Amino acid sequence: MLVYHLPGTFDTREAHLDLLWEAGATGLEERAGLIRAYFDEKQDLPDDIRDGEWLEETDQDWQAEFKRNLRPVQAGKITIVAPWQRGEVPAGQRALVIEPGMAFGTGHHATTRMAVEALSELDLSRQRVLDVGTGSGVLAMAAALLGAEWSLGVDIDPVTIPIARENAANNGITPEQVQFEEGTLGLGDLPMLEDQPFGVLVANLYAELHDLLVGEYATHLQAGSPLILTGILTSKLALVRAALDREGFTDVAVREDGEWALVTARRGED
Repeated sequence: MLVYHLPGTFDTREAHLDLLWEAGATGLEERAGLIRAYFDEKQDLPDDIRDGEWLEETDQDWQAEFKRNLRPVQAGKITIVAPWQRGEVPAGQRALVIEPGMAFGTGHHATTRMAVEALSELDLSRQRVLDVGTGSGVLAMAAALLGAEWSLGVDIDPVTIPIARENAANNGITPEQVQFEEGTLGLGDLPMLEDQPFGVLVANLYAELHDLLVGEYATHLQAGSPLILTGILTSKLALVRAALDREGFTDVAVREDGEWALVTARRGED
């Protein structure tokens, strides 16, 4: 069995996990400070992930081991589970089922968990929710499960959209509840963004992108409505705070989990 040992964890090297999948990994596992990537044959890897080591190991059922080690993620009123964990959702929790053997976000990262927790604290009834950088669609789907009138997930990567739509279908979430479209803010390629501002906007992106898009966040958010930003390294919090101040956002609050932060705010009144 061919295993590539990459130093780090899913949290510290989140940005590199997609590179492993794209290189042909058949599975990923985190163990003892290492990311173990399983391959059928040795690959020429991108520079960003060449600091690992190829090893031949005794064959084992790594998928069974992965399933044993994976735990449901409880985030506010939502519990994110793999398909085989449907029976492990606590009473009173809403289940969000995501296949963990895929890229673009499985809900197990701290940034996603904090965002779902923040959504759980809001009254989403009769609200239209915009999820920017939707990836696998976790946050848009969570909003739907939490009672949003309608959610729109957008992502500039076209590969993510069919995956998000499949995830929604697997959760019994209809297109009338959640819509996923390729695109981003400010390009004029998403006509449904022009109808009316949204009641909630959530975005799981890097701090630099929040800084770039904060003006668009204000444009597409109703006055006085909540903004949830995640994917932010604590070392980049000052950049995000300055951007929010620049656009007149108020009630700025920060939550931290290790090296990651979530920032909530409200768009200023007109």
